[in-house]
Amino acid sequence: MMKIRGRTVENKKGSAEEKIKDEKGTEKNRIVVSVTRMNCATCGFAIEKQVKKLRGVSDVKAAIMLNKVFIDYDPKLVDSATIKKAIDKTGYKSYMAIEEQ
Repeated sequence: MMKIRGRTVENKKGSAEEKIKDEKGTEKNRIVVSVTRMNCATCGFAIEKQVKKLRGVSDVKAAIMLNKVFIDYDPKLVDSATIKKAIDKTGYKSYMAIEEQ
């Protein structure tokens, strides 16, 4: 376990998914998804907008230079497969970090 930006993070080595606690102590999951062909701010914005529509997603950040999207969500309300489908729906191909290995 470690603290990142005021959040407690528990991560298994090699996993695309982390368990985190926000400032209020609420437990959430964070996934990192690799996205192909995401090469401009408009691409990142389109993905962020689509994923934010999902109930249970609390934060989405697209890192265009890394071709990755960082998503915080409540696993009781949405799962990582649904999030991945939402990204794929925008026309980009997404991969969970664990799938790349």
